[in-house]
Amino acid sequence: MANIIDFEPIGLRIPCMKGDTIFDAARKAGIPIISYCGGKTICGRCKIRIMNGNVSAISNNEKNLLSEEEITNNYRLACTMRVLSDLKIEIPPESLATIQRLQLLGKEPQLSLDPVITKYEVKLQESSLENPLADWENLHKFLEDKYGFKNLRPDISLLQNLSSKIRNENWEFSTIVRNDEVIGITKSDEDLYGIAIDIGTTKLAVYLIDLHSGKTLAIQGAMNPQIAYGEDVMSRISYAMENGVDHLRNCLLNTLNRLIQQLTGNPEKVVDVTIVGNTAMHHLFIGLPVKQLGRAPYLPAIVHSLDVKARELGLNVAKGAFIHLLPNVAGFVGADHVAMLLATEIYKASKCTIGIDIGTNTEVALSVNGDIASLSCASGPAFEGARIKHGMRAGNGAIEKVNIKNNKIDFEVIGDVAPIGICGSGILDTISQLLQNRIIDQRGRLQDHDLVSQRKANREFILVPKKNTGIEKDIVVTQNDISEIQLAKAAIRVGINILLEKCGINEEEIENMVIAGAFGTYINVESAIKIGMFPSIPLYRFTQVGNAAGIGAKLALISNEHRSIAGNIANRVRYIELTTHPKFTREFSHALQFP
Repeated sequence: MANIIDFEPIGLRIPCMKGDTIFDAARKAGIPIISYCGGKTICGRCKIRIMNGNVSAISNNEKNLLSEEEITNNYRLACTMRVLSDLKIEIPPESLATIQRLQLLGKEPQLSLDPVITKYEVKLQESSLENPLADWENLHKFLEDKYGFKNLRPDISLLQNLSSKIRNENWEFSTIVRNDEVIGITKSDEDLYGIAIDIGTTKLAVYLIDLHSGKTLAIQGAMNPQIAYGEDVMSRISYAMENGVDHLRNCLLNTLNRLIQQLTGNPEKVVDVTIVGNTAMHHLFIGLPVKQLGRAPYLPAIVHSLDVKARELGLNVAKGAFIHLLPNVAGFVGADHVAMLLATEIYKASKCTIGIDIGTNTEVALSVNGDIASLSCASGPAFEGARIKHGMRAGNGAIEKVNIKNNKIDFEVIGDVAPIGICGSGILDTISQLLQNRIIDQRGRLQDHDLVSQRKANREFILVPKKNTGIEKDIVVTQNDISEIQLAKAAIRVGINILLEKCGINEEEIENMVIAGAFGTYINVESAIKIGMFPSIPLYRFTQVGNAAGIGAKLALISNEHRSIAGNIANRVRYIELTTHPKFTREFSHALQFP
């Protein structure tokens, strides 16, 4: 019996016989793991990391080619390691010729800079017998006399290094002040940096920001390593309830610290951090209990914004730096939703505007005349390629666009290579095209057709024949795949419909529909309308804005005013619990059908 190997970050799952090497399995599946020696255990370039599962014991060659740190962190060589069970592995960027396409950018509104962090030039009078002020009192007096500060307090890490630093700088330097606290000392000509982080259920986005100019200097993205413990929010909560939050928190923290190191080269230059994420991601990052969040009435431990010293949470930045966690709303509607509303300015809408951030956990908001109502939909990971036979995330080799006309199938592949699977936008297009060509009916049942075959108890549509793929077998869309998309699209549509009903609005009255998130950036909106996921309104009313949550985190980093606005938004949102709504079951059953 074959074992299933789950390759991250591309999200491809393939069968592999017990005793086979990961390198051979990947090569058969068309996954381009780098190997200069062709799998002979010579070059050491085919490094992978074991996330879950059992494999053969580490070999002497691996011990020679891998560092002690890599071995400790479960890195192995794909060409040597043999499969003993179902596995989940991570292929790091340096071992993968092509990595997943992560949507990290988004549309940014114009604003004036108003950072919480400010730098002040200091020139102290040197202490002496005639001027016997203690070092902190000397600095405090200068800041009070020149800049008008009252009742400033020092961060403990500042005090621990203050005496040596001011003398090393010959009494001339800059102080870094956050509200009423001096958090650091720096050279007068050094720039100050901040980090904005969006912790998604599937993806992480980290932005390096110049706090003086407000410009984004660099961006890093990665898969959320918690995927090893469950692909959706509820499975991670279940894991945390059984095993505690430490594993989930630590793997996330390690990845964030690695990304910050890659972005900055010197994390000590990062003096402020903002973080957004849904309520579960927020709690798991801080280390808060999630048991009460996983059961009705789905109560967070806290919804208010938090300011916590980064060192207390283990984030490797400047010792005095704070992390500002934007507020949550309720249930699973978290700070990422608040950040999306902040970035898109939906909270200002006078005409009916719907904002939707599509992901494993999808949030929907309706805003009109200052009133905001929001809810969360468990749309699941199908749009990320999970639970789809040939599903994968949006990386090279993924089919992302599909058109069927006169039984001729045209498709586009990311990277312009032979296809090895199909990502969320591609599966959405495919089902829309199957519906329009009457290859499936309104219930989603595959009909008799030249391109539909029967394999055991499951019908499947042949999207790409074996001869044209990079995996040496047909790429198909099965009856089960269609059912998974029906469940996902129904969850989203029910959320929209119930918000409209709660607000007393007909779908024809929707003036603007803002689609955010990585998946939302690349989908064909027309396909989403055709399958009934979105209301049938004119296409010009839709706007696709990219990673709005990440942009909201950035706005809160560079603007104190926007932190206040975020708090106001969270207080204004009227939260609706979708699953307990009296019409949920009926609406969901109806939404499973295609138009």
